[in-house]
Amino acid sequence: MIREPVEDIASFDVVVPHDAPPVLCRVLRGEYVESVHRGSWVVYEGDEIVDAGGSIERFVYPRSALKPFQLLPHFAWEGFESHGFDASTRAILFASHSGDESHIERVDRVLRAAHAGRSALACGPHDPLDRQARIALYASGGESEPIHNNCSGKHAGFLLSARRLGAPLDGYLLPEHPVQVEVRDLLSELTEISPARLVPGVDGCGAPNWPLPLTALARLFRDLANPERLPERLRAGADRILGAAIAEPHFIAGRGRFDTALLSAGGGRIFGKCGAEGVFAIGVRAYGARPPIGIAMKVEDGNKRAYEKALGALLAACRILERTDGDLAPFLAGALRNTRGLVVGRSVSRWDEDFDRDYERL
Repeated sequence: MIREPVEDIASFDVVVPHDAPPVLCRVLRGEYVESVHRGSWVVYEGDEIVDAGGSIERFVYPRSALKPFQLLPHFAWEGFESHGFDASTRAILFASHSGDESHIERVDRVLRAAHAGRSALACGPHDPLDRQARIALYASGGESEPIHNNCSGKHAGFLLSARRLGAPLDGYLLPEHPVQVEVRDLLSELTEISPARLVPGVDGCGAPNWPLPLTALARLFRDLANPERLPERLRAGADRILGAAIAEPHFIAGRGRFDTALLSAGGGRIFGKCGAEGVFAIGVRAYGARPPIGIAMKVEDGNKRAYEKALGALLAACRILERTDGDLAPFLAGALRNTRGLVVGRSVSRWDEDFDRDYERL
């Protein structure tokens, strides 16, 4: 079908499909709208949805936002403390780490506990996300290996889970492997979604990724951040995950990363985790008169800069964080810089006061 040309280009919204999610962010260069990011989000306070937009019941792949739940069965194992892991090593198990030297050292610790070598990692290689680590790696004559993959901590954790279950290490990424069946069954139990509907896609690191609606993802994080809402057998595991993330936010992501900034700014009340393709989920501990809070967001075009701007403003609008929280300030500012470091534009989110201003549009 050929569309009629739009005579007034400033009214381009008329060609957007009616089922398209609402705008999360507008990216401005000067006073003109250069890009627009749409998305869906949902906010729970207790069992009530208090803010939402877009397709919150549509199944999406949470990607790395699932990591805490993929490792929750092992964290909840009664023998977990026998590993002797400190908080940073625990955190690396569910991290999307940046591959700096400290991250790699913690993954190696996990592999030793699993009685496995680096060659057992089936995640495939990519360069360290951390620029300094990437420069150092190539300056030393090295090349990227699977252990530099941002998901290598999770994969080392899968190997630990395989040892615990008495399952083979080979094939641990197959959906029918006992490690992955355990994850699927846990998600089915916690979300009340039939295993038959949890048909996995393949994540970037090769692991099965189980699709969920944003509503289910938000509730999962709400309950993880408030372990008393989980089945009793899982509560100690959730406490271990939360404790590690709060104590060592650098090992959840790394230098200059939104996840680490959010955890650092949260004062021990907030747990959040990114996923690829514009997914982010947050759980907030109940405090004062506020009930447990769960938030999930999916950026339609997969660009993380939209949630990095929008989530800080949403948390401020929900009176969970202040806009002046130092670690999140650069993300809240949403500055667009050129190669000289000069500010040449900015992004505004729907939770910013000037979002509805009548900007000129390209």
